[in-house]
Amino acid sequence: MDDDSYPSDQVHFEGKAEEALANLSNAGIGWHATINAYSQMRFNGQAAGMYIAHANFERNVDWNAAEVEFEKISPEIDLVNLGKLMAYQWRKGDRQGEEASEDDSVILLRDLNYDGSLPNSGNAASQAFRDAQEAGVDNPFAAARAAEVLAVLDRDAPLLVWPMVLSVFLQHLPSDTPIVLDISEAAAERQGVDPHAYAAQYWEDSAESLSSTAQTLGRLFGVLSAFDSKLGRDFWFARAADILKRLNSLRDSGDESSTKERGDALESLFDALMRTEEPELQVIEKNFRTTEEEIDILASNGLLDPFWLAHGSPLILVECKNWTSKPGVPELRIFESKVRDRGALCKIGIFVSTSGFTKTFLKRLKKFQSADGIIFAVDGADLDQIVTSKLRLTDWLRTSGIRRSLGE
Repeated sequence: MDDDSYPSDQVHFEGKAEEALANLSNAGIGWHATINAYSQMRFNGQAAGMYIAHANFERNVDWNAAEVEFEKISPEIDLVNLGKLMAYQWRKGDRQGEEASEDDSVILLRDLNYDGSLPNSGNAASQAFRDAQEAGVDNPFAAARAAEVLAVLDRDAPLLVWPMVLSVFLQHLPSDTPIVLDISEAAAERQGVDPHAYAAQYWEDSAESLSSTAQTLGRLFGVLSAFDSKLGRDFWFARAADILKRLNSLRDSGDESSTKERGDALESLFDALMRTEEPELQVIEKNFRTTEEEIDILASNGLLDPFWLAHGSPLILVECKNWTSKPGVPELRIFESKVRDRGALCKIGIFVSTSGFTKTFLKRLKKFQSADGIIFAVDGADLDQIVTSKLRLTDWLRTSGIRRSLGE
């Protein structure tokens, strides 16, 4: 982190553009996730009006046809043109060095600091269009639309826009470009705190803040959480911690009308914990329904640890109960049949109950193992431990969890 070229009180991180982009991807806001999120938030505003007017006056294209034409330009093309503009401005400023003025700095990045924000969307679109024309990018209108949309999103979720803009920028720099993140000023304000400890806490807090912000934007979070490249482990643990707080709040309220809400929250909590182990564990579907039954969580098992390989279970089924009473043998029998009906495809089940289990329930777990596989029992205290300690779910299952399944 620190080296001899920096004073001892400096706190900074050094790396290459490709490394920084990989870190953003691990946090859930890499290049491909940014494209996917942007595509869901994109709209036709001032940039679209500029394109339509240009198409009408320069090519005599009907206004409606021009709007459809502009809409057909892919979201990726928007971001590619913005990224090319940013890379051009960075190269221009790098060549000019100390003589470069603020007008020569990189669009959007010059406004994205901890005390500032992006310009209003109209100004962002106009500036991007003018700069893109100067830079000679392929489609200045597409670059303008990207800048406009990101400026609008910045008003509601600056902590999400910041890594998205960085992803666009880094994607279009040479992979070996040196990158330095200097947080010395912020560290200096924490008198008496070790700079290395501050730096470590900085990244942990940043991941949690990113998750909290995403959760307030249901639409955008839905896009990110469903994205094929998946999100980073820290993101999903932060997501699980947030749901756990909400789950405990619903439980303490004692409101019977929130029964379904409590059940949904528990399923979402366990879903997030399983996603911390992607890609080995893949959640296929929540509330998977057949003509005869419903499975709360259906997951595919690609775990390579010998413990899990020995079970030969391509699928894992999860049952979630957020009841005030403890599930007993009748509920376990129903879950056993769900696992057993999958034959060779499923030998592992996980039964989650925030209220714990009856003694007869726990005693019966051993009987299922004799021929059909294994069912783990996870209670509310276990969930608290896993989430607060950020334990790997599968590590907990094959240590603490297996002891309960064996009848301890």
